[in-house]
Amino acid sequence: MHARPTPARLGPAVPLALVLTFLLLLALSGCGAAQGSTSESSGKPVLRVGVQKDGIRSVLTASGLLDDLPYEIEWSEFTSGPPLVEAAAADQIDVAWVGSAPPIFGAAADAAFKVVATVEEEDQHSDSILVPGGSDITTIADLEGHSIAVGKGTSAHGLLLNALTSAGLGIDDVEVSYLAPPDGQAAFQSGEVDAWAVWDPYTTATIAQTGAVDLTELTGTVGDDPHLSFVIASQGALDDDGRRGAVAAYLSVLSGAYAWANEHQDEWASGWAQESGLPAEVTAAVVEQKVPTLLPVDQEHVDSEQQLADAFTDAGEIPTAVEFADVVEQGLVE
Repeated sequence: MHARPTPARLGPAVPLALVLTFLLLLALSGCGAAQGSTSESSGKPVLRVGVQKDGIRSVLTASGLLDDLPYEIEWSEFTSGPPLVEAAAADQIDVAWVGSAPPIFGAAADAAFKVVATVEEEDQHSDSILVPGGSDITTIADLEGHSIAVGKGTSAHGLLLNALTSAGLGIDDVEVSYLAPPDGQAAFQSGEVDAWAVWDPYTTATIAQTGAVDLTELTGTVGDDPHLSFVIASQGALDDDGRRGAVAAYLSVLSGAYAWANEHQDEWASGWAQESGLPAEVTAAVVEQKVPTLLPVDQEHVDSEQQLADAFTDAGEIPTAVEFADVVEQGLVE
């Protein structure tokens, strides 16, 4: 872990690069901005950011990069990625970070959003399949006939499908309960289901609190995890010059915050624990494993997502085939 330097070292790195964008934002906000995108109290443009229990608010706050922005951020919290895609498609939020599967399910529903950036994490292990400590389920094949909780259309859904396929099984060979994370956690801890497919920080917290076992690590099937994450934006935001500029500026700030966090993991972990109510040792463990980097969406990312989209199509989990490249919008991340 690295100690945080004095705040003076943070200031010039990102704000100078963003000032012109922010000034453009302010100029554009009065013409063509969507209804409700200006704060009544301050008159500043408002960027509507959707989040999960993902540490984004805390990393932006701890890095100091939210200080003195010429726009306000309106935060909305959701349980998982699929509702974030739905909210973006309904133009209720402008931008959000989601896992690998939600954009695929959104594309299959012809939702009005675009993927504008990729987030890669160093451990390439976003999702896990958890079983209780002492369970007789010790291989993926042992899941056959057992009940599993997972959020429909989440990245963990992708892991579950890939892992079952690698073991020669299909979704129909297990009893799937499609539950949002809080409900999945309750079902798993009460014994209503035999396994739970989910992502961090839920994975690390549940292992620490209950002694659960990560079946993907136990069986060496981490490679089945579709580990990429993405930043999405509403089509409404992208079609409006002022809001599009706000999304681009936000991506620059978020990239800078991740660069700071990877050198100041203690600071991020502490802020994330305070924000989320998770134990500090849990957020510290997750932060150390992840080391996120924000990147443009490249062909390798598109190919990986297309493979996952095809798997969902072949399994009958989405109603129509998806061309992932069609939901990618380039040009917002350098």
